Amino acid sequence: MPLIDQPFQNKPVAERPYAFFFGENNPMLLGEIEFEYQLFQAFGSLAIGASVGYAEKYGQALDVTNDSRVGQSTGLSMVPIKALLVYRFDWLKQKTKIPLVPYVKGAFVAIPWWITNGGEVENVREFAGRGTRFGLAGVFGLALELDFIDPRLARDFDSSMGVNHTYLFAEATLQGMDFFPSVGAPLNLSSQHFMFGLGLEF
Repeated sequence: MPLIDQPFQNKPVAERPYAFFFGENNPMLLGEIEFEYQLFQAFGSLAIGASVGYAEKYGQALDVTNDSRVGQSTGLSMVPIKALLVYRFDWLKQKTKIPLVPYVKGAFVAIPWWITNGGEVENVREFAGRGTRFGLAGVFGLALELDFIDPRLARDFDSSMGVNHTYLFAEATLQGMDFFPSVGAPLNLSSQHFMFGLGLEF
C-alpha cells in the first residue's frame, strides 16, 4: 500500500487520492524477481543483488467538470528497482539440523511510475502523469530450506540442474521513498509490505 494518502490522512475519503480512486485500505499486488551473487561465506554469507518488480492498481476515472465517475479506467503502475546488499545467517543451518535461515537486506530503490487514463498516460496542463522516486529500504526475512523433505531428490536436483538448495521465504520490507529529490510529481511511494516466495540457490 503506497503512502500516497499520508499527507491527507485526517481528511475524508473524497480528499484522499489513492483511497478515492482505488478504495480505502485496498493494497496493490506486487510481483518481484531478484538475483544475488554471494561474495563470501564465513559466519553467514554476504551477497550483492538486484531486483525488479511490477505493481498496478485500477479504478474508475473521474470527470472533473462535474465530479462524476465515467465509463473508463484510471490506473497507477509502478516498477520498483533495487540494488541490494544481503546478509544471510546460514551458519545455524550448516552447523545444526535446523533448516531456517534468517536474513537482512539493505537496498537503494528507484521506482518509475505512471498514471493512465483510458489506457494512455494522463497529462494535466503542464504536468505529465509519470515520474521516478528514489529511496531506501530495509528487509527482514526468514527462509525455510526444503531439502530435508526429500534429501535424495534434493541431491538429484543439485547434480542434474545445479540447484544447491531450495527455499520458501517470507520477508517484511520497510521502504522510504522521500529521502531524495523526485523526477516528476512527488508522489509518496513509501510503504511497509510483505513478500512471500520461492528461492533457488545455485
